[in-house]
Amino acid sequence: MANSKQAAKKSFYEVVFGGKPKVVRAYLAGLISGSGHDATIYYSFEDGVFHEGKVERLSELLHVRALDCHVIVDGETSSMLKKRAKKLPAETGLEIVANKHVRSASLEFSFETFAKRYDDEIVEVFKNLPLGLRLDGYQRNVKLDPEAKGVESYASAHHYESTGSGLVIGRVDLLIELRKKLHQFPLIKMNEINLKLA
Repeated sequence: MANSKQAAKKSFYEVVFGGKPKVVRAYLAGLISGSGHDATIYYSFEDGVFHEGKVERLSELLHVRALDCHVIVDGETSSMLKKRAKKLPAETGLEIVANKHVRSASLEFSFETFAKRYDDEIVEVFKNLPLGLRLDGYQRNVKLDPEAKGVESYASAHHYESTGSGLVIGRVDLLIELRKKLHQFPLIKMNEINLKLA
């Protein structure tokens, strides 16, 4: 029970680096290896975390790749980075543009199924969210059409049809892992994870 309480209190930060993502990745790998700290690191561009800012919007308009990298890190890694921020440009050519606490995160989803077993699988996933995540605004509708029984799945009429949508809110690391899990369900559509920063 103490472990679940401790897990729920874990904090995360969004750190924005000015510099090439491959240099950021190499720097963080070296930092973590040298410190012996068991760090949690997620790269927003790989893990489906929305990270568009002013720099990204401008670079998109100009068709230029922005030289920045948004990373989600645990609290201890964030502290290590804050201590090294002033020396970083001279040592690596990187700059820490922002280091903000992630208060919470959210993931918007929707689904549509034409068979009860697929609907049951999806409902089960959202019923059994890990501690630290919760559903908000969840809606699910099921339509049964007895006249369409036996009709093939590609037809316009279906015997069983379910639709649903909602928002999962909570700790960002748990949402990233949930999003990876939801990729196993092709009938679920997801947006990027949105962060609420302090």
